[in-house]
Amino acid sequence: MIDMDLIVGLTTFFTLGSGVLTYVIARRDVRRRAAVAVAVTTALLVGLGFLFTVYLAVVAYLGAVVVWLVARRVLPSRRMALLAGAGALGVALTGAVVVMGYALSNMN
Repeated sequence: MIDMDLIVGLTTFFTLGSGVLTYVIARRDVRRRAAVAVAVTTALLVGLGFLFTVYLAVVAYLGAVVVWLVARRVLPSRRMALLAGAGALGVALTGAVVVMGYALSNMN
């Protein structure tokens, strides 16, 4: 029972944490409604990814945030940077699922 409580607690923590951090960053780039939509979508992706890939989803999220913040400095539009971060999150979560699937398929 303690293991399930830990999983639920960590999933909740990382889901809410990624949503709040995403909202704080996105609010500088887009309007409030769009920032809420981006934050909720990101939180759902990270939360679901955490259930399937455990900590790899958090690493994927942090990598996507770094790509997003660097792209804000490099790209001419902040919306393009947001799209770059979203693409990085999608690619990283897909990679995390592939890595976890491979690891689970090779367990004896």
